[in-house]
Amino acid sequence: MRKIISIQGPMAGGKTTLAKRLENQLKNFQVIYENPYPIVQSRNNLKLDIHTLEGFIKNQQLFIEAEIKRFNHFYNENILFDRGPEDIEFYTLFFPIANGYSWDIEYYLKDELNRLRKCRSDLIIYLDTEFETLERRKQNDLTKRRSSFDQNMKLYEYEKDWYKQFNTKFIDVNEKASIEVEKSVLENLTNNNFLKK
Repeated sequence: MRKIISIQGPMAGGKTTLAKRLENQLKNFQVIYENPYPIVQSRNNLKLDIHTLEGFIKNQQLFIEAEIKRFNHFYNENILFDRGPEDIEFYTLFFPIANGYSWDIEYYLKDELNRLRKCRSDLIIYLDTEFETLERRKQNDLTKRRSSFDQNMKLYEYEKDWYKQFNTKFIDVNEKASIEVEKSVLENLTNNNFLKK
């Protein structure tokens, strides 16, 4: 039976760095990296404004459909996601709240959310990071634009509580080098029977 692990956490929290390190360790897992850019390009082509109800609904329909396809494409394989389906659901529900919009997302995206909720990770590794750490990493990493960093920080205050409802292991990554984070995660995976001892 396949196993699905997702790495979650805020922007600049170290998700992709961790996924790349784990790719060398988890030989029986396929690592799938987040790539939102094709959908963002589609959004731009359609001239969708996600700060309007209509634009946001259409945008999330694009993202949810892509995530369901991504999840089911690797049906028989063990997968490690750099952001998993729970992240799409979180953004869909909490973007309006974080921006002060009183949109009934559960009503407008009822069918899409029901389908998305059938896609679940068996284990979520959440990289728990203080805001100051994220800000420092953003400023020091010139390899990524992180143009949506401020928008993501609006969501950050809701994110950790959201993931508590799932089988989530929270890893404190403040003041930790990449190799220390990798070691902590591998220990967690072993203790939770995702890796052999």
